[in-house]
Amino acid sequence: MSEEQIARLCEIAPKYGLHLEHSGLVITKVNDQPTELDTTKYMPDQFIDLLTQIIGTNMKADLWDWK
Repeated sequence: MSEEQIARLCEIAPKYGLHLEHSGLVITKVNDQPTELDTTKYMPDQFIDLLTQIIGTNMKADLWDWK
């Protein structure tokens, strides 16, 4: 992915309930959780799929942790 694509992804992510921060080509935060996701290792579609997997994992954890 290009830095322009990463910046655009960070712009549109809140529309889908996801907050991303980046430094160059590395995503440094996903929903305020520190991370180091090197986007150069992914095609744009693959990276979006990875983000949806993160959301799904968080949703499952919240469901099972529900009181």
